[in-house]
Amino acid sequence: MEVTQAFSAENRLFSGRYFSTGPIDVGQGDRVGIVLLVPGAPEAQDDVFSYLYRRFMLPGLRDKGLRFWASHIRARLKARLATPRIISEYKAIGGGKSINRFSREQATDLNRRLAASSILPDGVKTTTYLASPFGAPSMKDAAEQMAADGITHVVLLPLFPQYAADTTGRALAYWEDMVVNLEIADRPTVAVWEFAIRDSFVGALNERIDQALQRFPRQLRSEVALLFAAHGKTEKPSAVTGDPYCCLVHHTVDRVMEKRDDKRPFSLSFVQERGWGTRFANRLKVDLERIVRAGNRAVVVVPVDHVSEQFDTAYLLDVELRQLAESKGMTHYQVVSGLNCHDLFMEGLTDMVLDSIIPSSRTAPQETCVDACPRPSWEMGPIGENTSCIACPYSVAEEDLRNLRPSKSHAQAAHQAGRPAIRRFE
Repeated sequence: MEVTQAFSAENRLFSGRYFSTGPIDVGQGDRVGIVLLVPGAPEAQDDVFSYLYRRFMLPGLRDKGLRFWASHIRARLKARLATPRIISEYKAIGGGKSINRFSREQATDLNRRLAASSILPDGVKTTTYLASPFGAPSMKDAAEQMAADGITHVVLLPLFPQYAADTTGRALAYWEDMVVNLEIADRPTVAVWEFAIRDSFVGALNERIDQALQRFPRQLRSEVALLFAAHGKTEKPSAVTGDPYCCLVHHTVDRVMEKRDDKRPFSLSFVQERGWGTRFANRLKVDLERIVRAGNRAVVVVPVDHVSEQFDTAYLLDVELRQLAESKGMTHYQVVSGLNCHDLFMEGLTDMVLDSIIPSSRTAPQETCVDACPRPSWEMGPIGENTSCIACPYSVAEEDLRNLRPSKSHAQAAHQAGRPAIRRFE
């Protein structure tokens, strides 16, 4: 029941404005706790049900009325039905410990980099912790360890590149609720909201894509299509509140392809229609079939909203989707490895933490996503007259697209710069 009590009736769940972005004021003797907010994974069979329940429970419910009870019952039922299958599939990939290990390695690497930084003020110490809004690893355990370590300031760093109410929003809401209920000491706290188009993230992702392409025969590499896979929930935004997740995913894909600066065809699909632990959505199947029909027999699948190996990549994409691709005639299939402790990505995380602690001394400002979705500017294929965003689980009305359309499309900018425009399967 406590799952929904954390969520405010305000619209902060969609904006993430629970905490300032900093920087915080630190000095001699202060200890800063860096809390990596991660997807996590249950490490014991007994934890699977509660973990799934938290994943399925809808965030943002404002009271314990009928809608709350309906969501509560639905989440318990879905978790109960999914638990046996998830336990079986977890066993097939080595269990949740193998997933959480990557997050622990990231925390250790970040600790090392911060300790070696020459930018931190003298006498300021940092320690990194792991916490998940879904219970494993536990936020309460992290809070208790922070109290034991004498932490005086907090930086919340979600390892979800694109802000979503169901992930980052949920995590920030939980943390604030624990402060309000005195489960966590009320320390000066700042938070990073998203890094969907940050150069370090995009650059590391492109290097992982290049590594995947190297696993194909040399004569085939130029013909490999990219299939970006996003895993979070997507909800149709209202005029008052809207989850930015879908748009931020599009921004990431757009920036990745812009940096690649090639003519390689690509597509974007959402893996899950509703909730975590479900089968991949029909959209992903349709996109695979479209790629095959276009004459491509080689594809690289790119998890675009993960920064480490996760259950979705280890089983859904690398096992189930691979079987489907082979059944459709795909002869070469690769899934991009997680960023994990990629040097460029970890440098970016370190910079984000330092920017949250002290005013940035960097000459290049760090970019954040704008509101206008780049999808309308993507060059289209055979159904180029269709202005609906078929990558999303909902359609955007024509008048909305006109309002969202940037003043200069990516295709126009590419043409003026002498670069080939991005081509996308439709």
